[in-house]
Amino acid sequence: MTESLSSQPRNHRFVDRLVVFFVILTCFRIWLGPFPLLERAEAQIPDAGLQRKQLVDEARRTNELLSDIKRILETQTLHVHLEGADNQGK
Repeated sequence: MTESLSSQPRNHRFVDRLVVFFVILTCFRIWLGPFPLLERAEAQIPDAGLQRKQLVDEARRTNELLSDIKRILETQTLHVHLEGADNQGK
């Protein structure tokens, strides 16, 4: 019975020290901020002006190609040869 009484304060001190350790550890964690387990993905901020310029350039190029197609269809004769879908002749 005396042994259990003498070991109880020793266990109590160990638990107290363990609690103090975790409290201090928690304070450091709060003070230093969160540490992510994985690295964060960092993206570059897109250049909105460059994207807008590229869109306008592509729209101009598309309009040029469509104008060329329109001019060809209006001024030239196209020779079209149609074949059947089954291609039995060849």
